[in-house]
Amino acid sequence: MAPRPCKVIVAGGGVAGLSLALMLEKHGIDYLLLEAYPEVLATVGAGIALAPNGLRIIEQLGCYEDLQKCSAGADQVHFRKPDGETLWGLDEGLAETCIAKHGYTYMWMDRKSLLEVLYNNIADKSKVLPGKRVASVTHTDNGVDVVTTDGLTYSADIIVGTDGTHSKLRQEMVRHAEGLGLREDYAEEDKVAASYSCLFGMSDPVPGFPSRSLEFVTNEGFSYVLGAGPAGRVYWFLMEKMKQTYYGADIPRFSEEDKQRTLQEHWNDQVTPNVRLSDLYKRQLSTIYTPMPEFVYKKWHLGRIITIGDACHKVLPITAQGGNQALESAAALVNGLMTALSQASGSGPLSQSEIQLMFARVQNIREPRTFSIVETTHKRQRLDTMDTPELKEFLLTKYAGLMPGELWKRWAHTFTPAVSLDMLDLPARPKSVPFDDEALRNKNSNKALEAHL
Repeated sequence: MAPRPCKVIVAGGGVAGLSLALMLEKHGIDYLLLEAYPEVLATVGAGIALAPNGLRIIEQLGCYEDLQKCSAGADQVHFRKPDGETLWGLDEGLAETCIAKHGYTYMWMDRKSLLEVLYNNIADKSKVLPGKRVASVTHTDNGVDVVTTDGLTYSADIIVGTDGTHSKLRQEMVRHAEGLGLREDYAEEDKVAASYSCLFGMSDPVPGFPSRSLEFVTNEGFSYVLGAGPAGRVYWFLMEKMKQTYYGADIPRFSEEDKQRTLQEHWNDQVTPNVRLSDLYKRQLSTIYTPMPEFVYKKWHLGRIITIGDACHKVLPITAQGGNQALESAAALVNGLMTALSQASGSGPLSQSEIQLMFARVQNIREPRTFSIVETTHKRQRLDTMDTPELKEFLLTKYAGLMPGELWKRWAHTFTPAVSLDMLDLPARPKSVPFDDEALRNKNSNKALEAHL
């Protein structure tokens, strides 16, 4: 339990927001979550895949068994050529090997199912308020006042923006920076780049689509990521390189006509030898077509405001790290907050200087990792869309020969530096490739034991 008082407002009820709320509750930190939409669990998005680095945090929060009931673990993986034929693949054993190495395998689920699991595990639902869209944030002498569009005011020591790519909290942070003469440092939105678009969807079972699978289909200028979820549901992402890289306000917004045009252009794409995009769409439950910005902001916080998740770092979906990185950033923030609240330097609320130091430490931990994830994911997307003749030749003639070693190497590089919750027990899962923080904990535990003996 936090030894010093602290009130946190969380703005946004997506993966980052609900996971942060649950973490705060588990650590005894007072909070309110303000969700803009009328329903906390609005039907948004399609499918999401959680990787070992995110699932470890989910299990720390006591949600893993609940999530297993509404998800499907990947047990096969295929990298496919433009005609849908296998370039390289594992038809079975992916889950067993991945669990042996990292403790978990990839799990596919509806995005809404993940949100439901997080929300259902929050004991005090009165802390989660729907229909509370943030209108403004004002710094006071001792905290922040948050006014919502219904005219009510909520006060706290700090506010965390978990409100996605077009973050209102980010806008309020920039507005606060303007008042301090720091706008040039914080107005980063015009530098945000988008080179790819994504048409993503969720479909009822499609005959012939592999069960419990993780699928990558390569092509010139576009590629697919697909996964089989619970009860045979199929999640699919069509990534396409746009005509140019757009920045900031010039990033386009797509219409329904744009979506239909893209569907027709790719209607006969083979995603497996027996399944086309048209087969997926005919059984679709939902589809969304949108540009995919990629960024890691240089400024995550100012005063008593900090942003995490898509509000400050956004990654392409091909490596399935968006939700996982949101979980890591929420965990890092709670770790930092608990460390600050445990300092013996005071017994009252955190001072402005303590908050600034804590926020800076959180960003110092997370910014290099998220930047690396965004950068390596962009390179991977360029490979799958064969962005150059050299990449095309490498992919079609040499890539398969590097498998599965390259796959396990890349996944280990992605998973092992992950953040977990310092104050909660780590799941006792044997693994041949331990996470870095687990290795450090074991080392420190051994030293303590030796000192005691």
